Amino acid sequence: MTSRGTKNLGREATATEFGQKTLSKFIPKSQLQDGIKVIIDHREAQSATVKELIKLGVVIDFRSLKVGDYVVSDEVAIERKTCSDFASSIIDRRLFEQASAMKEAYGRPLLLLEGGGQPVRGISPEAVRGALITMVLDFGVPVLRADNPQETANFIFAIARREQRDCTRGVSLKDRRRPATLDGEREYVVASLPFIESTSAKRLLETFGTVEKVFTASEEDLQKVDKIGPKKAKRIRELVAGIYPQTGGQSQPKSSYGGPGLEDHKV
Repeated sequence: MTSRGTKNLGREATATEFGQKTLSKFIPKSQLQDGIKVIIDHREAQSATVKELIKLGVVIDFRSLKVGDYVVSDEVAIERKTCSDFASSIIDRRLFEQASAMKEAYGRPLLLLEGGGQPVRGISPEAVRGALITMVLDFGVPVLRADNPQETANFIFAIARREQRDCTRGVSLKDRRRPATLDGEREYVVASLPFIESTSAKRLLETFGTVEKVFTASEEDLQKVDKIGPKKAKRIRELVAGIYPQTGGQSQPKSSYGGPGLEDHKV
């Protein structure tokens, strides 16, 4: 993660023309308007990568992320680094702390290295190679390379589309390490519900008192909690009360509300 401004570029934008020369040739134009959603750290707002994602028609939700720079599903978070920032993060020891946090919070984190650049003073090429090997072999974090922000955006778009294409994987933040306290653990468990983040988890627990009562609450009772609307309540009940596995071996698709936990809308 490099130094970035905080100006919000807007939550949605679409372009009719763009000239990507890399991964975009594999992306059908018919799918560029399909509502792909990405949660992005607000410090990335001024980056050229975000501008390219806007051109691709990505629905953008800026947040203050504790882990990663781009979240494309509840399993995949992407840390974007320029090559110089990657080297600097080795020197100040941020890199492996970030890798550990991503691995703990997300099932399939990725590191995306963007561009080239001059060697960073104070670190050898051998140290850089060693860090890359450590990321892959010790932390289990795959590393992708992109030549420029345009290609980075195409990678993020393609990954997000793959994760979201069948509507069975939502986009939600899981950027919290498991807490040490019992109350924190309760909040963590409730926050694992669809479209529920830490603030809503606290509201639910304050209302019902126990995790058990949250999970057994009716749709009507769930809607009595601030910021829990009928669609969220229905999705929670579908998950908690649904039979596993689904009849015929097919998973039940998620409801049409597939937003990234937008807590400022009662839906």
